[in-house]
Amino acid sequence: MNKKELEELARDIMGRADMLALATMGDDPYPHVRALFNLRNAGRFPSLSAFHDDKGLSVFLSTNASSIKLREIGAEPWVSVYYMIPAEFKGICVSGRAVADPEARAALWVEGWEMYYPKGKEDPDYAVLRVDPVRARGWSDFAAFDVEL
Repeated sequence: MNKKELEELARDIMGRADMLALATMGDDPYPHVRALFNLRNAGRFPSLSAFHDDKGLSVFLSTNASSIKLREIGAEPWVSVYYMIPAEFKGICVSGRAVADPEARAALWVEGWEMYYPKGKEDPDYAVLRVDPVRARGWSDFAAFDVEL
């Protein structure tokens, strides 16, 4: 699979997967995996579609600044993010370094998130992370792939 084919496949999977899984490393020797909203899912977050159009395969995640995952990422920024569409036997895992992206906070705010962040997009507990992938692994059409980006 060449890079252009990978990007088309990745954008398709990332744009349709209901959720994503984020894996970080904690203090113990085990990866910690948790489900997060897939902000690229156009059906669930239509107001964010235009934001992702020119971002390539970068992954944006919203989370609590006080979360364990942010503490783990502060100690070890290498993460993996997994998207899948089980009914189609498609999945992609992108890996890279997670960094805080304070400029994306306003652009990625979704009305209704006040239930998580009572002070709105200015809430100090509202954080946005960006992962710029350096590797993509996965499966599609019963074939595995592994691409350095």
